[in-house]
Amino acid sequence: MKLSHYYLPTLREEPAEAVTRAHGLMARSAMARMTGVGVYSLLPYGVEMVEKLKGDITRALFEDGLRVSTSRLKPRAMWEASGRWENYGSGMYKVADRYNRQAALAPESEEAFLNLVSGELKSYKQLPLFLYESEKEFRDVEKPKAGFGDARESEVIDGYRFHTSVEGSEDFYRDKIEKAKALFDRWQLSYKAVETDDAYIFYGTGEGYPVELAWCGEKSYYKDLAPVRYTLPGGEEPLEIEDVHTPDAATIKDLSDMIGVEPARCAKAVDLNVDGDALFVFVPGDRDLNLKKLAAYLKVREESIDMLDEETIGEMGSFPGFTGPIGLSEKARIIVDRSVTKIDNMVVGANRVDYHRKNVNYGRDFEAEIADDLLSVEEGDETPEGEAYTFGTGFELLRVKKPSDGFAKAMNVQFINEEGKEMPFVTTGVAARVTSMMAAVLEAHHDDKGLNFPVGLAPYDVAITVVNIKKEDQMEGGLDLYRALKEKGISVLLDDRGERAGVKFNDRDLLGIPLQITAGKDIAEGLYECKRRGGDVEKLPRDGVLDFVLKALS
Repeated sequence: MKLSHYYLPTLREEPAEAVTRAHGLMARSAMARMTGVGVYSLLPYGVEMVEKLKGDITRALFEDGLRVSTSRLKPRAMWEASGRWENYGSGMYKVADRYNRQAALAPESEEAFLNLVSGELKSYKQLPLFLYESEKEFRDVEKPKAGFGDARESEVIDGYRFHTSVEGSEDFYRDKIEKAKALFDRWQLSYKAVETDDAYIFYGTGEGYPVELAWCGEKSYYKDLAPVRYTLPGGEEPLEIEDVHTPDAATIKDLSDMIGVEPARCAKAVDLNVDGDALFVFVPGDRDLNLKKLAAYLKVREESIDMLDEETIGEMGSFPGFTGPIGLSEKARIIVDRSVTKIDNMVVGANRVDYHRKNVNYGRDFEAEIADDLLSVEEGDETPEGEAYTFGTGFELLRVKKPSDGFAKAMNVQFINEEGKEMPFVTTGVAARVTSMMAAVLEAHHDDKGLNFPVGLAPYDVAITVVNIKKEDQMEGGLDLYRALKEKGISVLLDDRGERAGVKFNDRDLLGIPLQITAGKDIAEGLYECKRRGGDVEKLPRDGVLDFVLKALS
């Protein structure tokens, strides 16, 4: 490609809206422009980068599949069949036509793939079958600000494999995880992987991204769900319970100062309404209750948990701000984090205004339902194995969904098994977020001059710079080498613009093309300047340049 015929509006500075490093580099290198909040348009260099990544991803993860293309508009009936029209959440774009027929702009495509094979894929003899598509997906992100890390529109390669059983799908599931790891390692990406109940999810990392993560060694977690090792010194002799007058103790710190007990010795109550039922949860006073962990423990959606109103607290035998585990109504459900059971002579609410109770001990004075870990992880916390956490932010790159027949059951999409019985398909999904992966590549490969791609990852392998296009020997030397490299199947970007040499060299570094060749004044002696980006310059004749490039790319 000749830059004289190319559209490359590079920027010297990052735009003001760039929060992440990748967003700034994406704009400066003329890969993309923001056209609205969380919405981006790709420029030619960005399109070529995305296509390069798509090729790598398809070869690594989808070469055993068959490509299809499902509509971006998914009818409401399809989502209602799976139960996700109402349950997907606010991230789904819902639209209606002139006749008020509703549909969704696809945030993902499992329903569409099941709908595609329903009534057509009928027998176990036709299985397994792996279908995939390369399309755009849409998510109504609440406050997008991290470039392609949380964009509302993304390039995604999404595939689903249909099989007869979960057991028969496990090898496929594990194989895709290992191939994804190999791909990311080849790209030299920094990533973290979180395994959930229904998927194995890879995240790119960097500053300013939406997903909070915690990791230690090979194990990674969502920060909200990271297991906490929290211990308290014990060994105190149980003392006699005593009610203490505590007026104006509005916070745990107030209470701690008033009674002279450290916050960790207080059991803090959180009064909750869970789907209409009263729930009182107790955690150490110096820690916060983690609602995501609580929701997982209760097996409910986090949205179904709310604060309990004052009237109901009274009906349960207490008063806001002074709730304790002793003397609550039998109708109340009481849960304590396991750490509370280890607090000797703790301070709790007395269930009456302006009073607390001290020297309370679990087992002697009260018992309750015990949950192993309901605490939010904090700086300085350790894993259950006693190792230190590292915290950071990330964004989703790729999701390998565990084998399941859940959606097929809900949508009644079935096949006939070997016994002649109708059975729901087991599906395993692979969703590769290509534009997010581009952001991860930019995060991983840059320096103070711009992008710095390793060989094989850039949209172009070689950049040829003609220093002065008015010099016939330089222009002819650049064109001759350009043609020779293209004949060998090498992707080349020729800078034949009428710009100053400094502008060309800066753009060459900014674009990150790994092999750089200059046709300058040494052309008069038949020599080109050759180097790897950031490396030392060698002066080589034409054939030496070809050998240099071929060796670097081999």
